[in-house]
Amino acid sequence: MPDEQIFILSVRIDLSIMHLYTPHMFFVILFFCLAAAAFPCSAAPADDGSVVYSTDFTNGDGWITNSKDRFYPEVETGRYHYLLEGGTGGYSAYALPQKVNGQFILEFDVTPEKTDDGSTFRFGIGTDKKDSQRGPLLMVELANKKDGRLFYLKTVSKENSLNLIGSSPSTGSSGSTVRFEDNTTYHVKLTYYAADSRASIVVQEQGSPDVIFTASAPVSGKMEDLTQLYLTSIGDGTSGPQAEGYIDNIKLTLPTSQAGVSAAVTTAEETADVTPAPVSTTTTARQTDEPTPVFTPGPTRTPFPLPPTPTPTQTQQSGSGFLILFPALAGGAILALKRYP
Repeated sequence: MPDEQIFILSVRIDLSIMHLYTPHMFFVILFFCLAAAAFPCSAAPADDGSVVYSTDFTNGDGWITNSKDRFYPEVETGRYHYLLEGGTGGYSAYALPQKVNGQFILEFDVTPEKTDDGSTFRFGIGTDKKDSQRGPLLMVELANKKDGRLFYLKTVSKENSLNLIGSSPSTGSSGSTVRFEDNTTYHVKLTYYAADSRASIVVQEQGSPDVIFTASAPVSGKMEDLTQLYLTSIGDGTSGPQAEGYIDNIKLTLPTSQAGVSAAVTTAEETADVTPAPVSTTTTARQTDEPTPVFTPGPTRTPFPLPPTPTPTQTQQSGSGFLILFPALAGGAILALKRYP
């Protein structure tokens, strides 16, 4: 092809491109560029949570009790013994390394060995009051009362508003009745969903993937400043019946945004209340030397995902800014089209 023809062809192509690039095309291109910037394809990573406390009771340091004959770690089996009886005011508690405010997951294994008629096993998370009837607290109970041997989920808000649901239709749950048996180990998972103001319980027999009981209960008020894990008979005035067994493999998981390093929570109540008899497994199952609270890693479990945090992501905030600009861009595009048909 002669050089003159090549020159004429390139001029025609350039003129064609200039014809396409009109002002309304500018607004179209700008529209798509802003849309791509406002809605990127990448997603925020999921929060798998951080374990802030875990123990398998090969070392029971940090657990404080006012009844060393009823609550103690059993070195031979690596479990923690409990004997709960109403009217005694007995408890065993662990002061957490930080206050819990917001969602969390609390898991543990429990093996009831003797649950008398009228007795109740109680374990949960609350404050240094260690009272089973005063909030704020979230608690799991294995009670042998008038409805039989049932699992219970209890929520008591900071305002002392109580919600209780058990593993039978007569106590608020749906489906068939589920009863616990002595000398059987159960894995219990307690989850608090702060955004929804509710808690849930999931119960499995140890070693089985099947869920035998699950339910949820509302939290009617504030659930904040939780500082201790505890077994307790405080708040139960029925003396005589006893609940005895073992608890093991306790794990508390918080969202990563909540988990942090802070000093262990200490209160004057721990020394001013009934003189506590701390226990440790360093040399004997019932040693009375003052313990030093330490973090003790526990066994690795199948991870349970935390409930989603209902806070807007950075992507959502950018998208809202684009929506504000959208009417102006659309109006500019329409005016350009009318002016340059």
